[in-house]
Parts: sequence; C-alpha cells; structure tokens
Amino acid sequence: MTFKIISESGPSRKGILTTKSGTIETPFFMPVVTKATGKYITTDDYRDLGSGVRARAVICNALLLSLKPGIDILNKVSGIHKFMNFDGVVFTDCGGFQSSSTFFEKKSKKGLHFRSPYNNQRIVITPKKIIEIQAAINSDVAMMLDDMSPYGASYEEARVAMENTHRWAKESLEAHKKIWGDKDKDKRQLLFGIIQGNFYKDLREESAKFITSLDFDGFAIGGVAIGEPSEKMYEAVASVLPFLPADKPRYVMGVGSPEDVTKLISMGLDCFDSIYPTQNARHASIFTKQGKIYLDAGKYSEDFTPIEADCGCHTCKTYTKAYLNHLFKIKEPAVRRLLSIHNQWFLQELVNNNLKK
Repeated sequence: MTFKIISESGPSRKGILTTKSGTIETPFFMPVVTKATGKYITTDDYRDLGSGVRARAVICNALLLSLKPGIDILNKVSGIHKFMNFDGVVFTDCGGFQSSSTFFEKKSKKGLHFRSPYNNQRIVITPKKIIEIQAAINSDVAMMLDDMSPYGASYEEARVAMENTHRWAKESLEAHKKIWGDKDKDKRQLLFGIIQGNFYKDLREESAKFITSLDFDGFAIGGVAIGEPSEKMYEAVASVLPFLPADKPRYVMGVGSPEDVTKLISMGLDCFDSIYPTQNARHASIFTKQGKIYLDAGKYSEDFTPIEADCGCHTCKTYTKAYLNHLFKIKEPAVRRLLSIHNQWFLQELVNNNLKK
C-alpha cells in the first residue's frame, strides 16, 4: 500500500505516502522548483528554512528539464535528486500547464505542441513521451499528460480538453506500466491521474468518475488556481470530492495561499503546490499571522523588529524589517531570497501545525 490514513478529524485527514525515496506525511505543500531550482531560493534553503523547518517535497517540470539540462545529463547523476542535491520527495509535472506559456503552439489528439524556448525547435509531447521523460528524470511521483483549458473557456472547449485528458490518461498508464510494471511498489515511480473539466460541474464530475476508475496511485485536481475567484475554485474541488477514493492521496495543483491551503486541508485534501509564496515574496508581499504586509512600504524603514517576533525562519532570526525594506529599496537581489525563505517557512509551518492537531 502506497498511502495510508493515520487519523481523521471530520473531512480533514493525516496520512503517510510511501515513495521510492521514503515516506512523507500528509498534508504537505510543495515549493515549485520548475527547472531544478526556485527563483532566488535554492534546495539548500528548502532543506532548512530555519528552526529545523524544511520542505519535505518539491515539484519540478519534466518538459523543461528535458530541454535543459537534458535527460542525458540527469542520467549521468542517476536522476533529479542527486542533480539538485535534494533528499526529499520529488514530483514532476508533465507540462500540461505550459499550454498557457508563450512557447506553446497548439494541441492535437496526439499531444501538446511546443517550440523550445532555448533553440526554437518544434517539440510534440505525447503521453508516452512525457512518461518516458519522467522515468529518466527518476522522480518519485510523475503526473500523467493532461489538457488544461483556461479560465473562461467555453463549455465545448472544456469538453474537448477533458476528452483529450481522458484519452491521454489511458495512454499514460500504459506507458508507465511498460517501464515500471515489474518493480515492487516501494521501488517504482508513482503515477498520479489528473481530473479536468474546467468550472463546469457536470464535466468535473464526469472527469472525476473516469479518472478515478483507472489504476493511478493518486489523484490530482488540475485546472484550478488559474485566475478564478477562490469560491469558484472551492466549488470545483467540492464537486469532485465525493468521487475521490479515501485510500489514495488527493492533490490540488497550483494552490499556495495560506487561506486556500488551510481551507482545502479542512475539506480533506492532502497535497498542494504553487509559486504563490515565492512570487509574492519577490514583490515584498509577506505572509504573517495577521495577514499580508507589504514590506516595501515607507513605514517599515525605521522598524527594527523582525517580520514576526515568534517566527523561526532564517530571515526573521537574522534581519529586521528596516534592513529588508532597505534592501528592497536599493533593488538588492538578495532580499528576494530572504523574503522567499520567510514565506516558505510560514507556509510549511502552517501545514506542519495541521499535522500536529
């Protein structure tokens, strides 16, 4: 068994997910390290954000890693863990989200069509190809190839994307079993299915029923946190919850605000990822127990206290708001790392506190 529930409190639950790199308790939040690093913040920071708090899992992008550094380089060091020196659990995303990027060209029934942002070469990502890429990267958890329709998509656009996702789910599973099928579960890469359907309740339910009928190791809710109001996101998640099996992990992709993570944990979700904490930090938007503060404001230029007095992060234990405000005003790049550390610590500790309850 790769996932086991150890306690429940209403809909919320705690569990243990077993991967080939070891076990991880749920719920957990994954920082996004798209190209095997965060922006201004690196894996050594994630290993110790301060006071022993660490990110227990991270998520990379398989499509972009296959372009640079390339699969050959990763093979030479036996995969992504050694390459970026991270001993926690590593997820890889399939590249479906990159359908909203500037280097996306089109989609077909076959897969997603891109032009490399590095050399302009045409690339077609099929379910089989992205599964092979993720196997070579040697992540602990791979994601199937999905087709994510954008917020505001018409019903017909959402249905076409959902039907592509369903077809690609079967192809992804078939390709994954060919590579990993003979290995014991604790020695093989796990594969998660992705539910789509945009913000149409009947499509969400149809997608949830179809994806959960397949033999995935866990289930993700994709196509949320893409610009919609939080209430619409909660409705989309709630519409699929009745169809998610209790004995497999539940992953909401792209969610990373403290308020949303807290709400979704209370609804019974297990894992999350987002650029939200570090993206906010780079713009001086800082998480605190009293809500966000904007550290570039003039009132902090003479505030010689830490961001939060009881925060155990490296930044709060070392620097004052006045100093951080000064670094931001002079456009010193180091401040983006320091503020990212704080926001990541805050979110990791928020999830850790849910584990302690």
